[in-house]
Order: sequence, then C-alpha cells, then structure tokens
Amino acid sequence: MRKLVAWWIRMHRLGASSGLRRAYEAFQRVQQARADREILARLDARSLRDIGLETSDSDLAQRVQAQRHAVRVRLAAARIGAF
Repeated sequence: MRKLVAWWIRMHRLGASSGLRRAYEAFQRVQQARADREILARLDARSLRDIGLETSDSDLAQRVQAQRHAVRVRLAAARIGAF
C-alpha cells in the first residue's frame, strides 16, 4: 500500500493528475455522444426535422441515417437468405 501511495504522490507531483483528468473528461464526452446517437437513432425522420436535425444539416443526423440504412440492408439480406 505504501508503494501505491508513493507512486500516486509522485505522479501527482509530475502533473499526471491533470492528464488523467483530461483523459477522463474526453472519455465522458465520448460516452455522452454515444448516448446522444442512440437516442437520436430511436427517433423517426419527422421528429428529427422537428428538433432541427435534418440529415443535410447535421453530421450527427447523417451518421444516424447511415446507421439506419445499414440496419435496413442487413435485414433485407437476412430476408433474402431465409428464402
């Protein structure tokens, strides 16, 4: 335990805590963006247009549309393979 505390103090003095904090904040931003994409993926085109995220305006909306298209292609391919 003493070695761990000594290591933590040494890293803190070297400024590693600010780097770890930035890395954690970046991780949180990525997780939030992923959650936002999942929520938007559940909305239909009309709802997206109502909140101002049309596919031509937003990179996020374009990615959601691309994800939906990929799902539709996979489902169509699965149906073809089932017959």
